Amino acid sequence: MALSTRSLAAGAALLMVFGLAPQVLAPPRSIAERGVRLALIRLNGLLSRRDLSIVNEFVAAPDTLLVGAAPGEQARGRAEIEAYFEQLFARPEALSFSWSEVDVSVRGDVAWIHADGHVIRKSDSGEERRPFRLAGVLEPHAGDWKWRLFQGGEPAST
Repeated sequence: MALSTRSLAAGAALLMVFGLAPQVLAPPRSIAERGVRLALIRLNGLLSRRDLSIVNEFVAAPDTLLVGAAPGEQARGRAEIEAYFEQLFARPEALSFSWSEVDVSVRGDVAWIHADGHVIRKSDSGEERRPFRLAGVLEPHAGDWKWRLFQGGEPAST
């Protein structure tokens, strides 16, 4: 059965009208979830190496947001996120994460992640591990999943 250009165009229009295009055009869920997990791994590697290219892991948009646990620890947009990491990497300690639980959900071209584990602070005086949890929203850009929202911090003591 041959499909005409008119049939294909009509089908595409129906997909767009009924909002099905993001689901049809999105990668399969298992591949997308793997991509989001890889984004978390890349972020951790860049963080532990104090590599300022970590900024490229975030969507280059004015509403991209990074929120930490400390009062005022918030950066919005590429310039503020870059300044945040410059300040963070100037500290005498290197940071990394060790995750015990990572949950990923993907719907179309939006993914959200929740991770529970520890932040590891390494310095000349040793290593300190503290509970840490994050929630984030990611979206695909140029073949990789990029952070649109990263919110992380130490859970309150009970």
